[in-house]
Amino acid sequence: MAKEGNRGDWLREGRGGAATHAIEKTPQFRASMERFAERAADQLGKTFGGLFVVAADGNRTAKTFATLTAALDQPAALLTSPTLEQQMALLFQPGCVDILIGAMFGFEAANDEGPPEETKAPTPLELRMIGEVAGTLARALCDAFAPVADFNLVVEKAELLEDDTLLGAKDPSALIATIQVKAPTGVFGLSLLLPHPFLTALAAATARGPAPGAAKLDPVWSSRMERRVTEASLTLTAVLDEFQMTLADVSTLRVGHLLPLSKGGEHRVRIDCGERGVFICSLGERSGRYALEVEDIIARPIEGSYPATTA
Repeated sequence: MAKEGNRGDWLREGRGGAATHAIEKTPQFRASMERFAERAADQLGKTFGGLFVVAADGNRTAKTFATLTAALDQPAALLTSPTLEQQMALLFQPGCVDILIGAMFGFEAANDEGPPEETKAPTPLELRMIGEVAGTLARALCDAFAPVADFNLVVEKAELLEDDTLLGAKDPSALIATIQVKAPTGVFGLSLLLPHPFLTALAAATARGPAPGAAKLDPVWSSRMERRVTEASLTLTAVLDEFQMTLADVSTLRVGHLLPLSKGGEHRVRIDCGERGVFICSLGERSGRYALEVEDIIARPIEGSYPATTA
């Protein structure tokens, strides 16, 4: 019977619509969110290089199911706080991975350029990067609240959002904090989805105050994201050329057959990481072995045939 009573409370809450939470209007919360923008910009810059600017575009209150439904097929990260025993989520707009990879490899673009209109689904490697970015933002959020509340956040998973149950079966009201990230390679947005149960637990932590020494900055966490990204093991593939052949042509290939390279593609090799081209190299020799010299940087998904014509 208790279970049915809880279900009834849930349904009544759903009919009541979204409502603001008391902590949203407190000076401590507003100041902490301002600090979060500063911490996030600093950490993203250290990790990916270049100057990042993070700004809060405003807050709104909505229901979690509606918010998650609107973000279907977009990257998302589920964050869990063992301290608060609650969960929140980070929702990333399409195109953020391209912009972050461009920043890593020094690809220059207009600072007000937005994500491309057509974006591919993130690869497993790109979802791993989104998880690392979410971890950095989670630590920045905890650090921003450190002067008033002691809690932690860990990334439970990063995935392509396919349904509205990322935060569980219930549909509570939530604070949606919209964040704009301006990188040297473009602009993308993300949203902090803070359900009211999370905010209630955070308000209780704020009332208790920070743990001893929590207001002091930890010099270790600020470089943790950069170290984890730079030490990640990646598989690179060298592609000398690509061929368009019919199945009949392939069936006639035998040992000793010669395949001519495309015109203008000789001695140029593309380096791929997963499904993404990252470098263009020239083929040469060093110490009696074939060697590659990086000539150009590719900071966008592979499109069209290779080798691409130079402007």
